[in-house]
Amino acid sequence: MKGKSKLENKQAKISSRNVALAVIRHNSTQDQQSISTETALKAANKIVKVAEKAKINWALAGGLAMHFYGFTRATKDVDLVASGLLNLPSVMSLSFGGETYEVKVGRKTIKVDWIVRADFFREFYENALRDCLEDEKGLRYLTPEWMVILKYIAGRGKDQIDLMWLLQQTDLVDRQLVCKLMIEVLGDKGAALPVRELERLFAQADLNKLRDE
Repeated sequence: MKGKSKLENKQAKISSRNVALAVIRHNSTQDQQSISTETALKAANKIVKVAEKAKINWALAGGLAMHFYGFTRATKDVDLVASGLLNLPSVMSLSFGGETYEVKVGRKTIKVDWIVRADFFREFYENALRDCLEDEKGLRYLTPEWMVILKYIAGRGKDQIDLMWLLQQTDLVDRQLVCKLMIEVLGDKGAALPVRELERLFAQADLNKLRDE
């Protein structure tokens, strides 16, 4: 039994190493490497010039917007919310509405998800675009309140992490406004459950912040 156990342990070790090497190879490709804020912004600037000429509204979202709010998590692409599609060749169509384009920045090819929602959540994204912020350089960003709502809607692991980080930042998110905007889209009855869930997340964020301090 001891010999068999050692053999099994050796096989398990080899298997684990092979898996690790496979993951390394996968993440070593250009498509899998994270990009800097500077590179992502250059890609965004290139594509929004096309949008400006076509009079299409847009705003930075996703990981790049999170970078500007101060949370520099790794991101591999650029996300923008927009009012219409661009007259550019696309890599693929987004299942919920929009297209993925590619932009060259130096030697890198950056994927840009150009989000034009065409599903149940369309009104949320249209209102988020309506309320976007614009800085002195002409860059537009989704507000922290709409970022929280859209992260809540998306519900993926990284979205939940982003959402909790936003809620833990002092004075960044107007929580009452988050609930008001949710009601604005869904009505009092439709928003009742989401608002309760958001209030639970507000409390969790406060608890997490207290623990961190």
